[in-house]
Amino acid sequence: MAINLEVPKKFGMIINQSRQVANEIFRPISRKYDVAEHEYPKELDMLASLVDGMNASGEASTGARGVRREAGDDRTNRNGTNMSGVLSIIEACWGDVAMVLSMPRQGLGNAAIASVANDEQLARFDKRWAAMAIT
Repeated sequence: MAINLEVPKKFGMIINQSRQVANEIFRPISRKYDVAEHEYPKELDMLASLVDGMNASGEASTGARGVRREAGDDRTNRNGTNMSGVLSIIEACWGDVAMVLSMPRQGLGNAAIASVANDEQLARFDKRWAAMAIT
């Protein structure tokens, strides 16, 4: 059985958007924060607002919000969120890996909250940076 390694056409837009973020946001500020490594990258707040707007649009969620589990038919193919996340991160990392890892509300803890939190917990932890420790 052959494995198809082609990127599905439906992910072309997310790849293009991530490439634009890498080119127009991350690359221009990359050296600035290499030198001022303890400064908070304020430009990422604007990018987080864009991601919030995309999530609020009602379309497929992006980033950590894309993993939200809803009650429903578990037999459907739901691998699109994971693949779009991987493809967008690959493209964005070309701009600056540290900026990708510093994205507000996209931490490992945010994915866990988005995935299993109830509505009250989602409201409580919304728009926060969340880390997660595995012991």
